[in-house]
Amino acid sequence: MKTTKKLLAMALAAAMVVTAFAGCSGNSTSSAGSTSSASSEASTSSDASTSDESSATEDDGTIHPMRIVQPGTLCADYETGMAAVNEKLKEDGVNIEVSVTRIPWDAYAEKLNLMLTTGEEFELLHVMQDVKNLSAIAGMGAISSIHDSIQNYPDLYNKFSETDWLGTLYKGEEYAVPCYWRSFDNVMSYMDYRSDIAEKVGYDEFPDTTEGIIDLMKKSQDEILNETGMKAYSWMHQVQDTAHWLHRSYDTYPFYVENSLGICLIRQDGTVDSFYESEEFKKDANTYYEMYQAGLIDPDILNRDHQKQYDDVNYGAMLPSQTFDPYTGVTMQKNGVEGAEVKWVEAFGDDVPDMIYTYVQNLNAISSTSEDPESGLKFLNWLYASEENHDLFHYGIEGTHYTKTGDHRIEQVKGDDGNPLYSMDTWMTGYLPYMAYATDTPDEQVDYMTYKSDNYVISPAAGFIFDSSNVTSELTNLQTEIISSIYPIKVGMVSYEDNIDAAIEKLKAAGLDKYMEEYRTQFKAYLDANPNVLEIAKGTTEG
Repeated sequence: MKTTKKLLAMALAAAMVVTAFAGCSGNSTSSAGSTSSASSEASTSSDASTSDESSATEDDGTIHPMRIVQPGTLCADYETGMAAVNEKLKEDGVNIEVSVTRIPWDAYAEKLNLMLTTGEEFELLHVMQDVKNLSAIAGMGAISSIHDSIQNYPDLYNKFSETDWLGTLYKGEEYAVPCYWRSFDNVMSYMDYRSDIAEKVGYDEFPDTTEGIIDLMKKSQDEILNETGMKAYSWMHQVQDTAHWLHRSYDTYPFYVENSLGICLIRQDGTVDSFYESEEFKKDANTYYEMYQAGLIDPDILNRDHQKQYDDVNYGAMLPSQTFDPYTGVTMQKNGVEGAEVKWVEAFGDDVPDMIYTYVQNLNAISSTSEDPESGLKFLNWLYASEENHDLFHYGIEGTHYTKTGDHRIEQVKGDDGNPLYSMDTWMTGYLPYMAYATDTPDEQVDYMTYKSDNYVISPAAGFIFDSSNVTSELTNLQTEIISSIYPIKVGMVSYEDNIDAAIEKLKAAGLDKYMEEYRTQFKAYLDANPNVLEIAKGTTEG
């Protein structure tokens, strides 16, 4: 059995694209803004801490390892906190022992591929839809279906909505458990900016035109350089992200560009276009070229260390970006940046509808290298069974690692490095109704995490998951070519006019047309099977 799994792992790892994974939290470090965030409307009651063991498959009582692989670094007092987690699991009669392996962000994709290549066993793999979506990972055989086994955990299943589970389907079967750590109705609408700097340079309100936003960036950069000696830049969360904030200003909006490679543009009428051949991409590229020439984009953006980006911002070097969050201002103040304040806005005004483009953003899937897939579900079932379990895993031991300071407010004990002694990122495993905020978290952050739009459209692609198994080699070749030929155009390093023809020619040689044909075929079949999807996508919905 292990030999078979190892051979499978080697095959899928060879197919997996080595890409620079980056967190969906907006920050790759543990912070009160990303790891200790909560809903102001969250239930304050704790459910029963027992799990669905009585309904799960019977076993012989053996304690099974439940190993989680995640990006990042472990907290200083990880061992103490995880020992308490495992003691609670034992008390609750859950026959697993949890451990977490953290891989630094800059080595995550490569190390994960190596683990799969060698058949190294672990149970839970985190899926970030905006980095490498569920279908791409499932299509390579890296994760296992949970369609049959999830039936043994009705309480776990019922923690999430029907639409959440729609986002876990691959070939009609559930392949992951959703992670409901925040509202994602309008995640592409946000821009975050230093409002204190904006006021200093004459902007009491965030500008509602592209020209105004760029002018604010220029003036903010000068002011921040004068105050801190640091040059601030505008960032996308990840280089592979699309400039969704700009799209809200286009006459052709609303539309959605898939976020992992940006190959497909999906319009509200169900039309699928090649994004890099579209007028929309031309507009994006020309705007970013203007920004790059003005010094608003880091000249080394394609090689810049992801963590260094956040480190600089935490000391004040931040321009309006589709990246950060309001707690960043608190971090700046703690680092000595007096008066720092970060606010979030919906680019070009809240009268522009928000785009719901996916039913679930983050998921946890069972690794195909696991010899005991059931243990991953047992853990998630226990984790979400009660607020007590959730808090123990994410925040540690009350009185040792944190103190409750109010309703869903906590104060975490910090180490010498200023980071919490114990903390597990909620953006990977959290549950919004249970989550807690740091005492000093501003109300802006609460609003940011829990905001539910009342003016939105739903992309017809929201429930669609593309199966890339028929175009695996094309997908691999396209990623290589997109990184080398498209990214320099996309971030403004080179001009669109002088480089796009050669870039498109290379994409077509890599298999762009075949990929687009396969995507369109599958998407049409999805729309034919779900005739109400286009009706839902037609207009603004109030809710």
